[in-house]
Amino acid sequence: MSIRQAIQLNNQAVSLLESKRFSEAIPVACAAMEVFQKQTTPTGEQVHLHDNDFVDRCILSRNRDCISDSRNTMDEEYTYGHGIMLPLNTVDGTLIIPVLIFNCALSHHLAARHCNEHATSQQFLNRARSLYTLAYNELNQDQNLIFQAVVVNNVGAIHKSLGNYEEAQACFDYLTSMLMMMIYYTEETSSGENNYRQHVQGFWKNILGNERSTAPAA
Repeated sequence: MSIRQAIQLNNQAVSLLESKRFSEAIPVACAAMEVFQKQTTPTGEQVHLHDNDFVDRCILSRNRDCISDSRNTMDEEYTYGHGIMLPLNTVDGTLIIPVLIFNCALSHHLAARHCNEHATSQQFLNRARSLYTLAYNELNQDQNLIFQAVVVNNVGAIHKSLGNYEEAQACFDYLTSMLMMMIYYTEETSSGENNYRQHVQGFWKNILGNERSTAPAA
């Protein structure tokens, strides 16, 4: 097995998500992580050849019309439903690992949203939340702000689905700060400004919707 094979499995899982075959994506995404974990290269010897915003570039390179989850309605929290594909020549394990974990989390998250069995749905949501947190912690917190915002948004959406409203509020408060930072950054650099807004605009629905749902009655 090779890193390239792990990436191929990862990208196959993303294709399944885009085809709305969420349950089928789960074992493929898990297999991608297992294949990568079998690599014998020590962490200290990882090669760093990619830009600091490499994962964000992978996110922005995908057509937003390839949205994986079409069940976001005015009555539901917004879930970012894009999987992240990786170029087959990616070699930096510190960037590959969080993407593989994220796609596995997303597979569980979207499967939960389309599952009619409550117990299974709750199990998938809790698994997704744990994986999102792991993906977030695996990535350098000073890099790839869009990726971080995606994870925080989806974790907040899960907390809200599970009835953990205080945790959801904390996530969406933090997400607000991140989005404001993005606005400042793009105004200063004009880097990705035309595309990034399309990928994060749904986050405001969660932020504003959560404020309305938790506001005290007049």
